[in-house]
Amino acid sequence: MAIVSLVTSGDGLRARLRRTLPAGVPLLTEAEAMVASCLAAERDLGRIAADADVGTLAPTLIGAAHPLFADRTGPPPERESLRKAVAAVMSGALARAR
Repeated sequence: MAIVSLVTSGDGLRARLRRTLPAGVPLLTEAEAMVASCLAAERDLGRIAADADVGTLAPTLIGAAHPLFADRTGPPPERESLRKAVAAVMSGALARAR
């Protein structure tokens, strides 16, 4: 969270990051790509539906989890809260039992 605050508030830093990543919010765009890559691997293994849109699921997962981690001074979120958020986002994308 501290890094996101730094990137979004620092015009000079954001401008330098834009040279290599011209779209989206730097760092978050990379996070989305990493999550999408993990989801694609899960899709390739048959754990996520073959038609799952990992490009949409990735930022949706990040957006759903972000508020749970937004308090940098408090304890981490309860595991069950995070599980519920992920389950809600992923429920339609899970592969059906064969």
